[in-house]
Amino acid sequence: FVLDCAADDEPSDFRVFINPEILEKDGQIVWNEGCLSFPGVTEEIKRAEHVKVRAFDRDGKPFQLEATGLLAVAIQHETDHLNCVLMIDKLSALKKRMMGNKLAKARGEAQAE
Repeated sequence: FVLDCAADDEPSDFRVFINPEILEKDGQIVWNEGCLSFPGVTEEIKRAEHVKVRAFDRDGKPFQLEATGLLAVAIQHETDHLNCVLMIDKLSALKKRMMGNKLAKARGEAQAE
C-alpha cells in the first residue's frame, strides 16, 4: 500500500509499504476514520496508538518504522485491508446498521448533485 499523511500545507510524505508486517502495537487511540470503501462516512475506530512495522520500500529494500498518531492509524487501516478486514468489521452490529444508514444518505446526496 501507499500512504501520504502530510497535511495540505505540508510537503508530501509519500511512503510505500510492500509486504508490511506489524511487529508491535501498544497503547490505544480512538480515531474518526474514513475509507474509500465507504465514501462520505466516518466512524470512530479503536486502534493501537503506536506501531512498529517492517516492510519493503519501492526499491525492494527492507525497512522498519515506528509510528504514532495518524501514520500509525493509517498503517493499521491499510494492513487490515491486506488481511481482508474493513473498518466496518471492527464495529458492533448497531454501529454497522447506523453506518449503512449513513452510506445510504451519502449516496442519496451524491445522486442529488
